[in-house]
Amino acid sequence: MQSSESIPTPPSAEGAAADFAPDKSAGAERDPFLQDSVLAQQFYDRAMAEAQAGDEEYAVDHFLRASKLAETAREWYLAALALHQVGHIFRTPQPPYDLERALRMYRRAVVAYEECGHWTEARALAYEIPLLKMRNARELKLSYWTRAELGAYWAIAGFGYRPLRVVAAAFGCIVFFGLCYWLFNGVVAVDPKLEVGFPQAMYFSGITFSTVGYGDFVPAPHIRFLAMSEGMLGAFAMSFFVVVLANRMRH
Repeated sequence: MQSSESIPTPPSAEGAAADFAPDKSAGAERDPFLQDSVLAQQFYDRAMAEAQAGDEEYAVDHFLRASKLAETAREWYLAALALHQVGHIFRTPQPPYDLERALRMYRRAVVAYEECGHWTEARALAYEIPLLKMRNARELKLSYWTRAELGAYWAIAGFGYRPLRVVAAAFGCIVFFGLCYWLFNGVVAVDPKLEVGFPQAMYFSGITFSTVGYGDFVPAPHIRFLAMSEGMLGAFAMSFFVVVLANRMRH
């Protein structure tokens, strides 16, 4: 079971208010068309007070009521905060601990954040959801294949939210293949006068990965399969980078 330190903490909710809740000083709080917003705000404030007092079971109940009313009233920010708080409570080690339910609350919070245009909070929480799954794979009884897939996706692309990791992984591949070409004398110069050393091996690796292929260097017969593999990997990496970058920009 993970400690609460690895759990995404909800943003500061000080001053959070329902967008459609009327100004009480105007005496309009009884407007029937705005009652959902008013009640959502009241339940949220009550839940926050209970959470700060340590009454987490009552806080969860009122946060859920607040989120339900907020979603009905399209008070998306208030709904996102309430759902985020519930997920945070469910992920703390002490009762009421419920990892599966916490993940569901987080997913709903992401949707609510996106609905009100809070992309930074939505992106941060969306990144934490698969991270929590990966860290708690045994508890969630995930298969070894799923665990490996999550680990690779995190390392290479940050679950689709870290395009620079794709660039770093591509650079690592170029260096790795370049070392292989250099160590196994896998690069042959078209011009016999050209020397082939480590710089030329790295250059050949780079143009092979990027599928440019200028033709001034060619792979040695015993290394052709390796060069072909790098070219295919490079084509995939460039396409994958575009997908991850588009996903990042969309969020």
